[in-house]
Amino acid sequence: MGANSVLGTRICLARTVGRVRGEGLGNEIFPWAKAYLASRELGFGMLPPAWGLNRRRYWEEFGTSRLDWCGHLALRAALPTQTVTDEMVRSTGESDYGAAIRVLDGEYGWSRRRALVLVHRNMTGGLVSIARSRNFLRNTLLGRLPDIGLDDCEPGADRIHVAVHVRLGDFCATGPTGPGPGDTNERLPAEWYRSVLGALRERLGPALHIEIMSDDPGLVARMLPEWRESIAPPRSTLGDLSVLAAADLLVCSISTFSMLAAFLSDAPYIWYRPHLAETDGFLSILGSRPDGRAATVAANAVREQRGAAGMPARGVPLGVGEGVPNWLADHLAAKVALRRRSADLIHFGVLPAGAPAGRPDPVTPGPRLRDPHEVAQVP
Repeated sequence: MGANSVLGTRICLARTVGRVRGEGLGNEIFPWAKAYLASRELGFGMLPPAWGLNRRRYWEEFGTSRLDWCGHLALRAALPTQTVTDEMVRSTGESDYGAAIRVLDGEYGWSRRRALVLVHRNMTGGLVSIARSRNFLRNTLLGRLPDIGLDDCEPGADRIHVAVHVRLGDFCATGPTGPGPGDTNERLPAEWYRSVLGALRERLGPALHIEIMSDDPGLVARMLPEWRESIAPPRSTLGDLSVLAAADLLVCSISTFSMLAAFLSDAPYIWYRPHLAETDGFLSILGSRPDGRAATVAANAVREQRGAAGMPARGVPLGVGEGVPNWLADHLAAKVALRRRSADLIHFGVLPAGAPAGRPDPVTPGPRLRDPHEVAQVP
């Protein structure tokens, strides 16, 4: 790259979160998504985090150079550099990161600069701040589902695929009650996983297909010996993420990786009930924190009170010994029904010719929308 081309470079650069060696993918997507949103607002180029120093060896999964961090350092040394700080973003009053960048550009004139490296880092703002990056992240991170032959496709069509994330490794062990509201980097009790999986099996029966993913499969096998056969074979981080995001139902750990999988998925997910904070009759993740997240939670509580409360929601809080909501079981059963090849026209399936399309069946009433708080009785 010549001197003139360097001087004309405008880049949004994502820096690793925290330590030089970086963090897990669930953390590192935040500066990456912020750099993407800023690049779209400003018309800049964009560089992802430098994976070369990451102790989880993400350079192998993304096919990048081990020395990519050298290029980042060289750009920051050769060009004017500015870091977008949390204080700057908060000063705009915007929860959407791209909107905040638009306001800040009016103040700092970044888009009028001929050469600039604009650095983005940190996780402040949560998934709300990077919601508009979802399609970018889906296109970039997913697509690593296991390759199976045609003979393997049909048997799974009548199964409900439940993907379970058990985060262990660098997460510390907790007592029998597990982590409480606002706690992070803690394992969930084995008894909770056992209770949730038992409730699902009791309600869904032979249609249930469980796949357990963990950073320590051996320890999971010792924790949940009765589910040993459901532990997934070792895969890459992106492979596990793709499977989680494609499942019919997710059972989450309290980790940013599980949150990322739920963010990229459209499926419902189960969350550890004791981890949720309760405020004015509503449950939320991190709702007890005295920052912008609490304000967002409060605003959403107002919206729910205005009419949406009582409707099914993607996040399903469950504690030990609690059953599966009826609406969730009905939803999963409907997904299986929609997948059957025998009634899929593009697979030469057939449909009954009795009732004209678009008219309700005069004999069979439509399904009743159950109370989302009504749960199945689990012995």
